[in-house]
Amino acid sequence: MNFAKLIRETLNNQQKRFWLLTGLILLVALALRLTGLGFSYSNDELSALLRVRFDSFSQLVDDGFYVDGHPGGIQVFLFYWVKLFGMSEWAVRLPFSITGVLAVYFAIRVFTRWFGPTTGLLTGAFLAFLEFPLLYSQIARPYGAGLFFSMMMTWFWTRLLFDNKPKVILALAYALSATACMYTHYFSFLFTLIAGITGLFFMNRTSLKYYLGAGLAAALLFSPHIYITLNHLSIGGVGLWLAKPENGWLLSHIWYILNESYWISLMTGLIFVISVFFGRKSLTLNKFHLISIIFFLVPFLTGFFYSRMVNPVLQHSVLIFTFPFLLALLFSFSDKIPSRWAGILVIAVLFAGTAQTIAGNRYFSKQHFGEFKGIAKAIVKWNQQYGAENITRAISINNPWYLDFYLDQVKGRRTTFEQYDNRGGAQLDSLAGIINKASTTYFMYAWTKPVPMEINDIIRARFPCVEEHISYEGLAEATLYSKSDQHCLLFSPDTLYKVKFESNISGTEGLLNLDSLEYSPGFEGAPAEILEGKTGIMVATIELFADTIVTGAILAISFHNENGETTHWLGARADLYSLPGQWNKIRQTISLPDQNLINSRMKVYFWNPGKNKIIVRNLSITLEKPLVSTIKF
Repeated sequence: MNFAKLIRETLNNQQKRFWLLTGLILLVALALRLTGLGFSYSNDELSALLRVRFDSFSQLVDDGFYVDGHPGGIQVFLFYWVKLFGMSEWAVRLPFSITGVLAVYFAIRVFTRWFGPTTGLLTGAFLAFLEFPLLYSQIARPYGAGLFFSMMMTWFWTRLLFDNKPKVILALAYALSATACMYTHYFSFLFTLIAGITGLFFMNRTSLKYYLGAGLAAALLFSPHIYITLNHLSIGGVGLWLAKPENGWLLSHIWYILNESYWISLMTGLIFVISVFFGRKSLTLNKFHLISIIFFLVPFLTGFFYSRMVNPVLQHSVLIFTFPFLLALLFSFSDKIPSRWAGILVIAVLFAGTAQTIAGNRYFSKQHFGEFKGIAKAIVKWNQQYGAENITRAISINNPWYLDFYLDQVKGRRTTFEQYDNRGGAQLDSLAGIINKASTTYFMYAWTKPVPMEINDIIRARFPCVEEHISYEGLAEATLYSKSDQHCLLFSPDTLYKVKFESNISGTEGLLNLDSLEYSPGFEGAPAEILEGKTGIMVATIELFADTIVTGAILAISFHNENGETTHWLGARADLYSLPGQWNKIRQTISLPDQNLINSRMKVYFWNPGKNKIIVRNLSITLEKPLVSTIKF
């Protein structure tokens, strides 16, 4: 048969055209999900892999997920999967990427059944290219797999309730897919429960026994996990660090779903408007519009009010299982668009959206999670280049194994760290002690989770030169400091203001003895006055000398409004920077969380509430250039 003729026949046949477009969407979804799978494991993935290194299934249950907070399904899968295929990123993530593609397939089937082929294809196209489902299909966590199980469960739920002749095989498939949802994540479990209750209102006499039997079977299959779930409910979980959602959280979530892109939002809105225009004379709502609203809103409302009143659990990822219902709802009238234009629209949307995700959102080049692989490579490089014995190392990480996992990939490259975590408080004191005792030429500090901002200042008080630096878009960093000033990345800072102390010590100039003073002279004025349009990082410094350990004294920076009220305050504790019997430099980076502070009244001074016997000099405000990465892997 002539190939051109075959193409024409395919395009003219509605069913063949539908399957051709479905295949194209799935091909794009697959290509996106298999591209770049070898990026560094995220913190959550490494946590999961750490908890599958057991010899027995009972150990996996007790120490792998009984203590975690998620159902055990994914951990059980990983337990057996890594024994067969190892722990490389590609091997571990591949099945999750495949389930991400299958989720697109089942979404197309579901929404084609509910609203028509154009709605199914448009929803599938968006699922293929949107960053939200793409990202969570590329990591070994419950979200991509849970989306697949949720869409598959919805497909069999629909068939069981609305087919003319429900069959045992459909009831079995619904029961198994519902059980998979329950074992994957508690929000996909919640969705299963919502769908199950909703279905009770659409049962008929024919589907009654099949539907209730399938629900009972799913409950029985999950029953061995109930005692584990009860323990999970007693765990604080993400509520220990996750903030309660604000009233406008849903709008920010929808913005996040749409790639945080005006272009994708505009394209979505245009599809809705065009659909309504073509169907303006025959628009009708059916039961699936109501079901879509219930399936999308009820999980959100449950998570929202639970987070506000009990324990914060609501974050973007937990709503991935039901967000396709929002897309389908928005595109539910698109089958009113003439069929000769619908196929062109689907192709245009698919490729325009894919281009926006790749080029507009820099999906494959930007950092999505904290980095471990690159940090490990940097540590190995510096140990080899400068000598491991010449570097004192410290890091802030949730578990040492997360870094050792990558260090072990270079034989014999595990190394030691003087500190593994720093959340402020006593851990800052400990770090200061490590720095003060360090006899090496170099000091290395890396973090893969947020750390106190004082750390860089404390290190640079003793190791002022930054030799090398690598940053992963604010999600992880590693910096090599030194006492030498020969190869510094940061050259002499620009002095914005220097306080000229009137010495109260005879025979000296610029030295101020604070033994009878609580406050030193300092700077008072708006930062904008001394910046004069310059950009960079403002740093306050002062040099201090004392015969004993200084306690209670602080290099202070405060911001005040027009009424004199303090709106922002920073302070560098002198005892974290100073050693007795020598001159010490104290640093405090001046952070401006609100850029309006640049025009507020700022005070910079040394506060000595105990009137300790302290001599100070050279109180200055300088401007430094931000650090830039010197190495790339």
